[in-house]
Amino acid sequence: MTTALPGLAPTPATTARDPLLDGLRTVALARVLLWHALAWAWLSWVFPAMPVMFFLAGSLLATSLGRGGRGVWWRTTLRRARRLLVPFWLFGAAVLVTTVLTAHRTGEDVALGGTWRWVLPLLPPLGAEGQQGWLTSHLWYVSDYLWLVVLSPLVLRCARRPATTAVLALTGLAVLELGPGVGLPTLTGLPRTGVGDALCYGLFAVLGAAWARSAALPARRVLVVLAVTGVGGALALSTVVPLDRGSLNSSWLLLALAALGWLAALGLVQGPLRRSSARVAPFLRGVTARAVTVYLWHPAAIVLARTAVDEVLPQASAWTVVPLVVGGSLALTVVAVLAVGWVEDLAGGRPPRWWPVGAARPARLPVLLPVALVPVGAGCLALAVAFTGGPSRSLLAIPGPSDRSALAQSAFDVVADPGAVLPTRAAPLAELPAEDLQRTLDDWVARTEGIDAASVGVASGAALWDVVWEGTSSVELGTGLPAGEPVLAASLTKGVTAALVLQEATRGTLDLDAPVPDLDGVPAGAAVTPRQLLHHAGGLPQYTEAPGFEPDRLWSPAELVTLSLQAPPLFTPGTQVSYSNSGFLWLGLLLEHVTGQSYADLVDERVAGPLGLTTMTVEQREVPGWVGFSSGGIVASPGDLARWQGALFSSDLVLTPQARTALVDLQPLGNGLGVWPSCPCGTDPAGQRWAAGWGQSVNAGGAFAFPAEHVAVMGYLQPEGDRALEVAADLATTLATVLPGRAGGA
Repeated sequence: MTTALPGLAPTPATTARDPLLDGLRTVALARVLLWHALAWAWLSWVFPAMPVMFFLAGSLLATSLGRGGRGVWWRTTLRRARRLLVPFWLFGAAVLVTTVLTAHRTGEDVALGGTWRWVLPLLPPLGAEGQQGWLTSHLWYVSDYLWLVVLSPLVLRCARRPATTAVLALTGLAVLELGPGVGLPTLTGLPRTGVGDALCYGLFAVLGAAWARSAALPARRVLVVLAVTGVGGALALSTVVPLDRGSLNSSWLLLALAALGWLAALGLVQGPLRRSSARVAPFLRGVTARAVTVYLWHPAAIVLARTAVDEVLPQASAWTVVPLVVGGSLALTVVAVLAVGWVEDLAGGRPPRWWPVGAARPARLPVLLPVALVPVGAGCLALAVAFTGGPSRSLLAIPGPSDRSALAQSAFDVVADPGAVLPTRAAPLAELPAEDLQRTLDDWVARTEGIDAASVGVASGAALWDVVWEGTSSVELGTGLPAGEPVLAASLTKGVTAALVLQEATRGTLDLDAPVPDLDGVPAGAAVTPRQLLHHAGGLPQYTEAPGFEPDRLWSPAELVTLSLQAPPLFTPGTQVSYSNSGFLWLGLLLEHVTGQSYADLVDERVAGPLGLTTMTVEQREVPGWVGFSSGGIVASPGDLARWQGALFSSDLVLTPQARTALVDLQPLGNGLGVWPSCPCGTDPAGQRWAAGWGQSVNAGGAFAFPAEHVAVMGYLQPEGDRALEVAADLATTLATVLPGRAGGA
């Protein structure tokens, strides 16, 4: 007798449908919608939605294939593929229409890569960059499900030995995620994603197939052990395995363990769950019959709901926003189900209905099609408006629905000569138009929601404009931002550190491409180069996410770097980008090692002194859980920070021309050495990537330089937070437009 793991007892063969299956699928879809709408990390621990979805898919495939008959695999594969692909093709058409409308509004070319993936999504389809993954990144599930259907015979073979499969899959995931920490080779990019998905979600498809073919459950004590060890093991490993934003979804290993525990726990209470599901069985059957539509369309519903709430209630509290966004997303998803859900009936060979269960009579296509075009067309237009109007405040707080990328590259896909796009100025301005800049700043703050005060510096060579704007609410906030007052530069410090590292490379005291040498207080053995650290490509997790970090104690830079080095690397160094304060603390220690001087002295002697930046210093105060140092410790006025930002990209007092070329080299990872590109950007006819501006946004604003125009802008904004970070680049670009000689300027 075969025993399935973790084991929900299957419905007797005489029963047509199991209401528990429909109930689990409905709960999984609801949890997916909540996760995508809110991105609360704890939601990923509450219910393992995607493993459950694959568990149910494996069960369904096993039932279909188990009916026997010659050619059953081909028939089942074609039938399941048709049920998935027909609704998917309709959704793809809507994405294409949205992309065309968006491109028309912006005047840009239509960009929707990998057309073949929209026909046969064996790899996840690619969307337009401006959509930020909201219409496409969740489609990885479609690709994985399609592979599951194709490989269903292998799934059934593995289902004969579910316990063995589980052990092998978990071992493979442990090697994949923990192996690099002990020196084992690792996979990166698409191969790593493919292997991780196959081991994790393939495991649950196998368990679902084993469950469907099983006639017995493990003993209750076994289920209890599985529940406790699964969830408990995931919690314990979360202290060792870095989790992005604390989300369980960022680790296949932890997700698999937690999901095993959850399924075992469900097995313990399956009886009451099945009886409860039976009471609302018609509704659950309807959701199951429209599951593909719900999954495909719900991210678009979230975009529209969040954008609408942000527009109508820009200052609303979370207590108001959350129920409105969730309710609006659910309502718009229901609209999508009623508008196009009947396509699932056609794909399944059933008469099309507005709702698939109950007494509703089948509808005719001449009625369905024109009625469906109205909400779908309106939704595409509304999405185009939402995307071209700039992402909403709420959407910026969460990644795309299933974002798996470290850094998007499509911003550089358009081939263009920067000279045809960017105005140039032969030399810095002799003076700045103070009245025009002040008026532009006043207008910008007045129309920018969520910003109450700004201390701004604009520099062009020796010309400097340093001014403050405070709104009526800034007095209540107690901002007190006098013009020229020093502020914490935070991560703008990284540009200074990068310049100092490049100076040492020019002097020959360090090799950018040789592993960082042994340093006092930092363990040896990590084969990471200074260039990789400058690119944020060293694979170091943030020290705040490293095991052993205590936010209430004082730390030294060496201690925090050590914490990060002792944690498993996020990826093989040099292959991806992940922003790392730890990496720049390590660079500061390297600078002190090769120069014999303190980081503060280096900043004073090589940056502040030669450029006359009288307010620039390195903050020395100690703060529990945070070290500024070479990652975020510089203090200076906005004016001095603007002058520094401009000098970094144009003055030989900072870097040689060769070093400046290395600073802004966008190959191969899409960012510079400690600085970030600001669009418009693209690729010139020779294949070289370029960007209009360079700099960085921080929690209280940001600084950007426009080298071709000899101008730099730094804005310190209040209140600090996501909104200040979001609008910093727009402030810099807006102020730069009023300078004489620039397109659109006076």
